[in-house]
Amino acid sequence: MAISTSGRKAATQVDISGKQESALIKTWFYIGCAFLAFISYVVYLWVSAPGFGPTKLPEGIEVPLQFKIGVHAVEIGMGLVWMYFIVTQIVKPIRQTGQPNTLGLLGIAFLVAIFWDPSMNWIQQGCVYNAYAFNLGFLSNHIPGWMSPRSELLPEPLLAWAGGYPGFLTWMVLAGLATMRFVKARWPGIANVKLAALGILGSMVCDMVLESLLIRFSGIYAYPGSIRALSLWGGHWYQFPLYEALFFGGWVGCCSVLLYFKDDKGLTWVERGVEKIDVCKRSNFAKAAMRTIAVIGFCQVVELIIYVLPMPLITAYADPFPEDLPAFFTVGSGMCGPGTGLACPRPDLPIQRRNDLPKFQQPQISHEEAVQRLGTGVIKP
Repeated sequence: MAISTSGRKAATQVDISGKQESALIKTWFYIGCAFLAFISYVVYLWVSAPGFGPTKLPEGIEVPLQFKIGVHAVEIGMGLVWMYFIVTQIVKPIRQTGQPNTLGLLGIAFLVAIFWDPSMNWIQQGCVYNAYAFNLGFLSNHIPGWMSPRSELLPEPLLAWAGGYPGFLTWMVLAGLATMRFVKARWPGIANVKLAALGILGSMVCDMVLESLLIRFSGIYAYPGSIRALSLWGGHWYQFPLYEALFFGGWVGCCSVLLYFKDDKGLTWVERGVEKIDVCKRSNFAKAAMRTIAVIGFCQVVELIIYVLPMPLITAYADPFPEDLPAFFTVGSGMCGPGTGLACPRPDLPIQRRNDLPKFQQPQISHEEAVQRLGTGVIKP
């Protein structure tokens, strides 16, 4: 009897189920949960704010017909693209295997990534949107530490981005994958690091081409607050900063690398070990949910490091807005420009924080009166 008991104890010390292998996906799952909780908090502050609602074009500001058509084309076209990926990468795989494809999970993660979309505006405005598009103001206006003034008026095109972000970014991932597959077929012995770098480069080039076309022909957004010497068509309203392709295309390219290197079970690095978790063994839904949140966590971390942190710092050194920038991008949102009471960012102006605006709204006194008050010791207005 004693021998049997000791045998049971020895058996319990051996991890025959391999549960320790689930540590990786658990870590990314917890990271994803933390980001989703933070995003939910900021979104709550946004929708519960007194000024919540759309930014509308003021009277007298017209949007050319070609850009009206362009806005609707993006809203409808990109939505259809995303629906296609939902059917082919989420719905059909679930019906066949009980689990969505990782490409579909990346699409969901890209949908969540809308939260950080205009992060280059953190310090001062560099990206502008067309208020003609459906919007509810700025989704991430209440991010702690956000500096640029009147950010709540930024007309982020939510309907267009709801389809555009997952659809557009999925194309970029496929471009990175196609690049890596072509290179691997051409040079089978290439090192994985070089292969990954070329895949990221493929996504960067795809971003540069697609964004340039989207800006020029749809007029749904623009990058007026850019460094002209580092931009294509610098000095024109449709200029495209090459560092946007470097950083934005770079983080999406990392997602294509993640998708390329799968294990024999078809799982990416951040999903490995999911089959070892007890609740995931019993429920396909739990397994899919855990994989989804882990992928979201990965995308959020990579986007934060590669794109969100460097872009505002570069935008702080941007050149003046181009003179041919259409008024619907600036005065149309009320954020800056003639008649808004706030000049658009320029290198010769100090960077204004949104907390500075109430100071300038106080009653002002003349220079002579200020000198006189200082001479009499009276400094209060």
